[in-house]
Amino acid sequence: MTSWRRLFPLVAAGALLVTACGGGASPPPSAAAPESAAPASVEPSAPPAADICTNPPKAEGQTLTFASYGGAYQEAQRKGWLEPYSALTGVTFQESEDSANATIKAQVEAGQVTWDIVDVGNDFGLEAHADILEPLDYTKIPKDEILDGFAGAYRVADITYGVVLGYNTEKMAGQVPQGWADFFDTTKFPGKRGFWDYSTGGIFEFALLADGVAPADLYPLDLVRAAAKLDTIKDDIVFWGSGAESQDLIGKGEVAMTMIWNGRAYSAKHIDNNPVEIQWNQQIVTSDYFVVPKGTPNKDVAMDFIGWASCKENNAAPSKYIPYGPTNKLATADPSKVAELSVSNINDTTAYFDDTWIVDNAQLIEDAYQEWKTR
Repeated sequence: MTSWRRLFPLVAAGALLVTACGGGASPPPSAAAPESAAPASVEPSAPPAADICTNPPKAEGQTLTFASYGGAYQEAQRKGWLEPYSALTGVTFQESEDSANATIKAQVEAGQVTWDIVDVGNDFGLEAHADILEPLDYTKIPKDEILDGFAGAYRVADITYGVVLGYNTEKMAGQVPQGWADFFDTTKFPGKRGFWDYSTGGIFEFALLADGVAPADLYPLDLVRAAAKLDTIKDDIVFWGSGAESQDLIGKGEVAMTMIWNGRAYSAKHIDNNPVEIQWNQQIVTSDYFVVPKGTPNKDVAMDFIGWASCKENNAAPSKYIPYGPTNKLATADPSKVAELSVSNINDTTAYFDDTWIVDNAQLIEDAYQEWKTR
């Protein structure tokens, strides 16, 4: 991602996805950085064989390790992708719910790669990580069908989602927070606030939005200004380390508002039956990506799975279980979830991560975050 303006191709693609489901919104994508073209050695000369979408190669006795983020999200991936793929191919999946960029790096550098397919966030999988990732095989993955800017040499987007403001209605005294300025207003809206304890996950961006920075002007991040804004509610912040924890905190009312992934807020309301709502204003629309750690002995079978899961026939399957949108332009999200998709709720307050700036400045961001937390 170099600029929020690069999201307009996703607007058109997202509109296609929603319209196909009967909705009327015109969603754009996460500000995806211009991805590098796949290496020539794996660049397809023709579209991937249709067979991989409906009749993927059999791999009886093969085990793949799939790492993601656990909870309702990974359950949706399991039901939508892993279980159907196992039934079609005979592949057995071992799962980890502890996806972490640092773990991928550690496995590769130690020469002990145990993860084959990893779901990662928007801050991973760019050229800066080329030494620890396998180039994707676009003879198997339908690159031309993926949302523009979301298929690169080392990563391909698998879902779109929003980082949003979730609130517990029983803690609002009948009021509705309108955005991040209200999140930071503990006088008008008393109570604890939840933030992901992760420097590049959005905490600085939301502080700047609360302080009046326009979505299009977020980058480069003014880390000093953001930290000063965070200081105003520092004593009221409860940090969470996983999506499941964020869901639990807001559902039980241990925080009145929280930064949360939209699927987790949905699950808090519809699965846990807790009084949770989403304020879509000033959400950050983004994506998760599939990557393959360098050195996995199961590379070819991993590429088969990614190819299959990226096909229009299969890409939207997790949306049956959680409101995260497909990234294949020809896929159709589950009609019952369309209204709850991040891309269905884009407006002129919507923001997007600048992945390239974040990756290029990751250490600067982390240092600023640790300095703020410990001072």
